[in-house]
Amino acid sequence: MKTTTKLTAGLMLAFAGPFLAFAQQQSLTGVVTDSMCGAAHMAKDKTPAECTQMCVKDGMKYALAAEKKVYILEGREAELAKLAGQKVTAKGTLKGDTLSVQEVTASK
Repeated sequence: MKTTTKLTAGLMLAFAGPFLAFAQQQSLTGVVTDSMCGAAHMAKDKTPAECTQMCVKDGMKYALAAEKKVYILEGREAELAKLAGQKVTAKGTLKGDTLSVQEVTASK
């Protein structure tokens, strides 16, 4: 019985390893923007916050412009709406270029 339990646990860890490598806990600092504009907002007559809100209303996703890269943000949309155009620190699970936000706070 013990051998079966050890074998099952070993197999579970072996198969879970690759999935854990793809989804990592991360903390990223950058500016809340949208998936269309990224770091360079297209609506020149609007503030970055207004442009972000307009683009999100038109179907784009919130994004984070951090270190010359743009990450798509999922979750916490109500908080992101209040922080649009501001520098934030977002914590969550990063999978590829998408961060599933678990916490977001204004940053200096």
